[in-house]
Amino acid sequence: MRAFDRQELILDRVAAGQPILIEALVEATGASASTVRRDIHALENAGQVVSLRGGAIRAADRAAEIPAALKSRINRDEKIAIARRAAGMVRAGDTIYVDSGTSLTEFMLALPAIEVHVITTNTHVLGMTFGTGVSVTALGGDYLPAIGSIAGTITDRQLQDLYFDRAFIGVTGLHRDAGVTTFDIREANKKAIVQSHSRDTVVLADSSKFDVISLCRSFALSDCTVVSDRFAPLLEEAKDFVIAPAIGSGTAADGGA
Repeated sequence: MRAFDRQELILDRVAAGQPILIEALVEATGASASTVRRDIHALENAGQVVSLRGGAIRAADRAAEIPAALKSRINRDEKIAIARRAAGMVRAGDTIYVDSGTSLTEFMLALPAIEVHVITTNTHVLGMTFGTGVSVTALGGDYLPAIGSIAGTITDRQLQDLYFDRAFIGVTGLHRDAGVTTFDIREANKKAIVQSHSRDTVVLADSSKFDVISLCRSFALSDCTVVSDRFAPLLEEAKDFVIAPAIGSGTAADGGA
């Protein structure tokens, strides 16, 4: 991974405002600890991150608006492949939930022009146009601009009265023991409600999310199907999994727990 790509990934991980351990960044980037520390030093000099005691970093205050642009560029080919495969799971007549996140924005772009009702908290969807048959309902609540999401108590109260054929969820981390995790309790609660109110829950997660534990647990891997760009043993803990590699990187495959 190039230094530029590593630094974008680091900024992506700290974008939510939560401190991130340097050892977690070493695992996420696949680089050595010394290499990651050099990247952090460069980002500190640029005023984008701040080092904390205990071997962690957080985003600098003025970097708060960086993540949305960066996320769309990190693992973009993988996210597009994942999104297209997930969009192929939608059936005519479905009512689906579409979560926030860059993979889910790509999912909406790949959605076929069939009769489908989309319920969403993804604010990036609001500026899109769709084919005949696709209708969109946006939920209300607290606006989280860093990730283009709506969440919070108002959102949860609306979701308590809604049920879905399929839910398509974005995550911060996937872990064999911790399950599906995210950085914000409002996001975690929202995803948990959606999962419990859906016949099928599909998580879109590129392989950079593997073995990552974020602050808040949403639900277990056994409660969902995971669509990702490559296989890892933790996927065997999922209800099912689908491999959708980026073009030129391999052959797609399905598997089950």
